[in-house]
Amino acid sequence: MFEIFKKKPPQQVFRFVGNRRTFRSPEEIQKINKDEADSAFTRYKKEIIDALLLSYGFHKYKTRAYVRLNRIGLLEYIDLQKERYGSKTFCVNIAVKPLYCESKILDFSLRERLGTLISGKDVWWDYASERVAEASFRNVAAAIEQYVLPWFTDISNEDGYRAKLKSLHSDKRAKEFLNAMDTTEDKERRIQESILELGLPKKMER
Repeated sequence: MFEIFKKKPPQQVFRFVGNRRTFRSPEEIQKINKDEADSAFTRYKKEIIDALLLSYGFHKYKTRAYVRLNRIGLLEYIDLQKERYGSKTFCVNIAVKPLYCESKILDFSLRERLGTLISGKDVWWDYASERVAEASFRNVAAAIEQYVLPWFTDISNEDGYRAKLKSLHSDKRAKEFLNAMDTTEDKERRIQESILELGLPKKMER
């Protein structure tokens, strides 16, 4: 009785694990075992993130990136960006690029940070030790499954991608990408050319 008046359960809040401030102080950096941290990053990237994304059809690209071609010709892109000054933290960038648009660089039409996608704030994860690195990478893997893959799914059809671009109404580049959707001829040929020009994995050719 009165089912319609029952409150809906609140949406589960994602729990960050291993996240911290992007930068460490010089004193904090001095205390880090850099070899242990770098080894842990390499190990858990391979064991956790590589394994996860390869199972979803992504290919490894360059040192810390992953790419996948979706059904409407968009390159789905994920990379792990290390902080460059020795703090042993990293963030996760996600983006898409229409491969039918001529470009010699990865000119993304949509891009986002994983932390921002989840919470509206930039989030960096720690890998300064073996223990914290494992926790961080497992947390990132969970976030990719819960947030990144659905984000890609939402724009894996022309209606979803078009709607996302239109939401960026003040972005001049968004209008150019919208125009390219309707005016580019022989998209399949352009996609194959872009795979070669950008040095993308040959396994992506179709």
